[in-house]
Amino acid sequence: MRKYAERLKSERGFTLIEMIAAMTLFSLIVGMISVVTMFGIRSYHKITIENSLRDEADIVMSSIMNELYTFSPEIVENTTDGILLKKTREGAADEVIKIAFAQGQLVIGAQAAAPDKDDPRTAVHSSLSGSSISSSAADGRAPQISFPYESGLIHISLKLAQEYDGRTYSMELNSKFGF
Repeated sequence: MRKYAERLKSERGFTLIEMIAAMTLFSLIVGMISVVTMFGIRSYHKITIENSLRDEADIVMSSIMNELYTFSPEIVENTTDGILLKKTREGAADEVIKIAFAQGQLVIGAQAAAPDKDDPRTAVHSSLSGSSISSSAADGRAPQISFPYESGLIHISLKLAQEYDGRTYSMELNSKFGF
């Protein structure tokens, strides 16, 4: 140690071999730091997207559940792209609400409703392509289109996808509940 301290006082500098060794160690340390930093940033973005997918799945499921329980349908009927909730009124036209997945979005509204990006109940950043909702009898019989069910199960299959940095992150959620 004294030898290096005296060398610094004499201002003789370092030899080429000492400089190469120091630069090699410095390069290794900087390389390791950058690898750890990049791994941390990628992990952060992946976790952020996964949390976003979970949050949006919760929003979609909550919107569907909220619509079912506030509307309280008497009949649930399958369509080609979703379900119809029907409530009969004496002396008035039947009320009908459609819950479906169309064009990669959730649709909640009138029977002829189209996807609306401004609807707070259905606005999510993820694509919902491949998602489905259907109803069936409680005994597990296969669902039939245009067949009215007064009670049974609603099957929801959510497939959410988001893209970030050229990668597609996806999440699938399947749920059943009675009505």
